[in-house]
Amino acid sequence: MTKHWQTPQPETAQRAARPRSIVFLGTAHDNGGSSILASSLAAAMRAEGHHVEEWYLFSAAPQDLPPGARVFIRHGRSRSPLMLLALFVRVVRALRKLKPDAVFGLQSLSNLLVGIGGLLAGVHNRIATLHIPADRFDPTLMHIDRIAGGLGVYSHIIACGQSVADTFAKNGPAYARRMMVIANGHTKPVLIERNKARAKFGLPQDRLVLGQFGRLYYQKNQLFSLDVLKSLPGASLMLVGTGPDEDAVKAAMADGAIAGRAHWQRAIPHSRIGEFYSAVDMVLFPSLFEGLSLAAIEAIHSGVPLLCSDIPSFREMFQHSPFLTETLLLPLGNREAWLERINAIATNSELRARIVDELRLLSPSYAFATMAARYLAVLA
Repeated sequence: MTKHWQTPQPETAQRAARPRSIVFLGTAHDNGGSSILASSLAAAMRAEGHHVEEWYLFSAAPQDLPPGARVFIRHGRSRSPLMLLALFVRVVRALRKLKPDAVFGLQSLSNLLVGIGGLLAGVHNRIATLHIPADRFDPTLMHIDRIAGGLGVYSHIIACGQSVADTFAKNGPAYARRMMVIANGHTKPVLIERNKARAKFGLPQDRLVLGQFGRLYYQKNQLFSLDVLKSLPGASLMLVGTGPDEDAVKAAMADGAIAGRAHWQRAIPHSRIGEFYSAVDMVLFPSLFEGLSLAAIEAIHSGVPLLCSDIPSFREMFQHSPFLTETLLLPLGNREAWLERINAIATNSELRARIVDELRLLSPSYAFATMAARYLAVLA
């Protein structure tokens, strides 16, 4: 059975506070949730006096990398066996040179390099992190991961939510013994006045504005949001993100029914992300699957109503609020249900006020400081 987090005892917390050398290793920094999470955790750990480095196997967009990040190969991801072997050798050499106390993997490929490469390099804490359900990873990598986890290649395995951990239950008792759940947390965005935020993005001041934040990727289902917009003639939609579906999203935005009402922003610096949540009336998450979405947690902290597909991760996120579970979770792909709920929240001030109140009560459950302390305590 997956271990749930327990607050560390003072002696344990004190040992965890000793300055450590820590590496976060990601497959690629793509502005996805795991990359953003790693950068935020790295900053928090540095603030506690630890030496923390961020390493990425690939990066085709240097401008998206956090300051000081190390990249092993400066182009897009590759599945070439020779390149992967070369990467493995380089990572092991880098770990042997640095001799970190701990190395965290961020995605499936980097998890394996952390476990196997870290073991060969003599790293004591080799920590895999799981951010999406098991059936959404590459099957070959998951087969290797199951074997590696069962053999103890990882010292710890962290799932970002119970719904994610449950999907790895088939990996067996040896894998499960090393797994724990540390729910994602995030910092609270800094909000500004609505009219100023909309002016910054060129959004209309007197119109319902919906928002969606995330990679332009089939998982996030932006094409569904754009289709919903066609039946909301008085509304606008602001999309933020980049990714492999960028061309398809741009083509859909040019549709005559929504042209001029669909807006796109490539990226927003994390220090200014509150401007996005200040500008929108609602945030849409029609995702096909998720781990425990950082963007959704940001919306909760901001007090902005968020409509989410009824999938295990979002159901877990709202588990402490029956009202939010009933009100904000909608059938995946049910266009009419989404339209009805958007219109209800936009026109019913009492409903909106109750949603905002419930989000305020839920917000402390996803405090970033709590999550960061739990990650550090693992090293004890």
